[in-house]
Amino acid sequence: MLSAAILATFALVSGVVAQPSPLTPSTANEGAPCVITWEPDTTGEWKETNIQLMTGDNINMLHITTVTTLDTTKPAPDNTFTWPCPAVNPNSLIYFYQFSTASDPTNLQWTTRFAIAGPNGELVQPENAVQPDATKSQIPWGVGNLENPSSAKPAPAYISGQANANGASGSGSATGVVATTATGSATGSVTGAASVTPSGSVSRIAGSSTSRITTIASSSRSSATASPSATSANSGVINAPSSAFGIILGAVAFGMMALA
Repeated sequence: MLSAAILATFALVSGVVAQPSPLTPSTANEGAPCVITWEPDTTGEWKETNIQLMTGDNINMLHITTVTTLDTTKPAPDNTFTWPCPAVNPNSLIYFYQFSTASDPTNLQWTTRFAIAGPNGELVQPENAVQPDATKSQIPWGVGNLENPSSAKPAPAYISGQANANGASGSGSATGVVATTATGSATGSVTGAASVTPSGSVSRIAGSSTSRITTIASSSRSSATASPSATSANSGVINAPSSAFGIILGAVAFGMMALA
């Protein structure tokens, strides 16, 4: 029975970490290739993955456009997608990608923030140096949008509640509904800051720990649970999930009790 408990533990852990793991994008200029790369899903459930360009803070995540729909279960060299970087406003380190699939709509995956520069490499500092939540994490952020909002593609229908960034500006003042939680619940409409986070989802949104614009190496990666607001000051990515360890300990303890 202990063996069964250990096998169950490995199954649970693989369910936590086996979805596609988006890697940190590099800074690219408007009109130049924007490259998206990920470590493939090994569960076979993410054959239809939607990738959205996003902006906003760690709580009020705002949809800009849906970039593509593809299969993220395929191994290299099919674990990358290139598209033309759109013209955005502002050109700053305030953008990130969100991965999702209709088969598990509340399991959202994110890259760290990256910059879309102007045609000649122009960049401005993110408008905000500190996150608006209770932690006041020093993770720069801002609200960006497309210069041509009519070119935006809507979010997937199963992503209920995320506001649209096009037409919004400044420090997250867009009016809309907050994102659904990982348990599938949604909480009405809000203006400005909200207290709902994608709790329980595997998240990787992070920024530089300083106000200086930097580019994190494209090989950087991590997985974590709870909120995308937790970061490592040195790497700019979040730490490994504590909930996975809880699952492991619980399953092993259950197996030991069964043997007693």
